[in-house]
Amino acid sequence: MEFLKTSLVVFLALAVLSAESARILGVFPWPGKSHMITFAALTHALAERGHELVVVSTYPSKKPPANYTDIDIAPSLEEMYQAMMNNPDMYDFEDIPLFLLPNEFFWPAGTQALELAFGDQKMKDLLKDEKGFDLVISEDFMCDAVFGFAHHFKAPLVLISSFGGFHWQNYAVGNPYNPAYAVNNILEYPDKKTFYQRMINTLFVWYWDIGSEFLYYPQQEKLKEKFFGPGLPSLKELRRSASLVLVNNHFSLHFPRPLVPNFVEVGGMHVKPASKGKLPPKMQNWLDDGKEGVIYFSLGSNLRANMLPEAKRTAFLEAFAQLPQRVIWKWESETLPGKPDNVMISPWVPQMEVLAHPNVKLFITHGGLLSGQEAMYNGVPIVGIPVFGDQKMNIQRAVNEGYAVMLSLKNITKETVLTAILEGLNNPRIRTEVQRRKAVFLDQPETPLERAVFWTEYIIRHNGAPHLRSAVMDLTWYQEKLLDVYAVLLLSVTVLLLTFGFFVKFIVQKCKGGNKVKSKNE
Repeated sequence: MEFLKTSLVVFLALAVLSAESARILGVFPWPGKSHMITFAALTHALAERGHELVVVSTYPSKKPPANYTDIDIAPSLEEMYQAMMNNPDMYDFEDIPLFLLPNEFFWPAGTQALELAFGDQKMKDLLKDEKGFDLVISEDFMCDAVFGFAHHFKAPLVLISSFGGFHWQNYAVGNPYNPAYAVNNILEYPDKKTFYQRMINTLFVWYWDIGSEFLYYPQQEKLKEKFFGPGLPSLKELRRSASLVLVNNHFSLHFPRPLVPNFVEVGGMHVKPASKGKLPPKMQNWLDDGKEGVIYFSLGSNLRANMLPEAKRTAFLEAFAQLPQRVIWKWESETLPGKPDNVMISPWVPQMEVLAHPNVKLFITHGGLLSGQEAMYNGVPIVGIPVFGDQKMNIQRAVNEGYAVMLSLKNITKETVLTAILEGLNNPRIRTEVQRRKAVFLDQPETPLERAVFWTEYIIRHNGAPHLRSAVMDLTWYQEKLLDVYAVLLLSVTVLLLTFGFFVKFIVQKCKGGNKVKSKNE
């Protein structure tokens, strides 16, 4: 009897799970490992909740759940990926003028990646999927043409960003974006800007949007039509059809700003407590025996430390040699000439586990957003060496907030490295502030991942949740800016002023005429 009761409970639970489960397509074509770390946190969590996931990416899961199907397009983008990873000019990225960045990197790289992805036969076969999908989750980074999958499968569209949010992502759901205070991921400006910063931020947004019209969208439109065929809405319409936007941001990490309900911040959703036993024994011992403290040095997953110019590499080694602390350096080669005894190198480092170790006192990082979130979660001060993308903004923000030190890549010497490290290690204000920031980041009603899962499932439960759609999405650009209202008000004031002027003129003339008649009578 007890067995039957248990079986019935299990059966009912499975029935409910089956009724609520959905078939979800994730499309993440950009060949960036850090991007996929963010997205995989959500797709795995959804799979663990019983949903069926089909995920297109260049980084398939090593241990996917049973209801998780990877479509690996890495072979099609391998040549592009290797060209990026092995590009010696990566460390000169900062020298590219700001207004050339979109045209020199973002637009052409995004179009190239998507062209290669759409050429993959597995992607083409996906169009023939007969089961269909209840939801499409797409990366929102220079790959707008993939939004066509949502229209193709007649499914709600969720956009997700591994960054803190670029300005164009606000356009998808009508989220307010005011260059006067809103930050731009490419610029290192804070929310409280000077006149010059507000002007540059505004001009850069205009430049990006106008340039997209003539240089980015036409190429993406061609890719969209070639892959999906004619008849799909424009890319702008597809973007504006999104039901939800998830951005890797949070006010505790970034700046507070107004948000519409379907623009949701899930900053740090990839972060989870360190796993015991994940550290290799040699690395565990190195950390445990670092009684003077340990410094962790990593330039992330897209930059290779072994491609640092020799002078900069030597400067780091000479600086490390003078420290009593031990160093773990994520180094992609088996050897490091001139390595001092207090430095351990490793091509792979379980970052969260290292940062969580109590002996780790400082994190030298390139300033990637994920690395910053992991440092914040563990309360570890930062020395930031930004190279490209949003890294300079991330580090500058941390410096402004008081829990990081900036080290310019152009000014790497033994002296500057030592100065930055000693400041990060010994400044009590930095350590106090990073602990305060940690407390603020962790003080949330639910984890960022739980929030991301809830809103994703919310869109499924409510068939795209059209009730979340802001009225601004149905306004033209001039209506949104109230230009028609201002024009009518200006016209009204002008008419009133002219009428008043004519009236005054008429009265004056009458008065003058009356005076003349009076003078003649006299």
